[in-house]
Amino acid sequence: MKPERIVPLPPSARSLGLEAGGKLQPEARAFYRRWLGWTVAGEAAGFTAAAITGALAATHDLPTVPEFALLVGAGSIEGALLGAGQAIAMMRLQLPPRMLLRWPVVTRVAAALAWLIGLLPSSIPPIPWSSPVTWLLAALLGSALLLSIPTAQYLLLRSVIHTAGRWIWVNVLAWSLGICWTFAPSPLINASTPLLSLIGIYAMAGLLMATTVAVITGLCWFSWLRTGVVRTVSRVA
Repeated sequence: MKPERIVPLPPSARSLGLEAGGKLQPEARAFYRRWLGWTVAGEAAGFTAAAITGALAATHDLPTVPEFALLVGAGSIEGALLGAGQAIAMMRLQLPPRMLLRWPVVTRVAAALAWLIGLLPSSIPPIPWSSPVTWLLAALLGSALLLSIPTAQYLLLRSVIHTAGRWIWVNVLAWSLGICWTFAPSPLINASTPLLSLIGIYAMAGLLMATTVAVITGLCWFSWLRTGVVRTVSRVA
């Protein structure tokens, strides 16, 4: 009698360590903490640099165009530091090195675009808010601002993560909530606020924004790790 052939079963979630409490759970949590630390550090440092630039520009009463260009440049520095922090965190994942090298570059360009869009309302003549066209343009520009960074990063992620589209809407949610912190200082400052106090207040707002963005976007990576979409690199003993 011919022996019955045993067909191997596909690996289960338990064998891959994807269940709650499985082997991957501690690795996912460790990466989540790493992502929080480096993302908060990069974004908080970048936003503080931008806040210092903005405060100094305001005290020197620069013409509109030079101030606009200076602030967009500061925004690109913020993006570069954010992207660098995130890329350092992502070095713990099995991702192409070339993608990690490009991450700060595309984030820098996208952040500059976001700042350019965000500065437009204060750099042009009075806006007729009573016009429906104005509100339509504001909605389009606001959407472009929120989509700038996640879309640029998605273009890198899509080649290695088949559910990379999730990165866009998670980031839109994160930045929509995070940016709200940058409006919080307004009631606390006025024309007589000392320069150092002004910078300190906005630096704190930037830290809160960075934390909000890091917490929410980190959950996206946590989900990908839990489901095996991405894996952490093996540590060398």
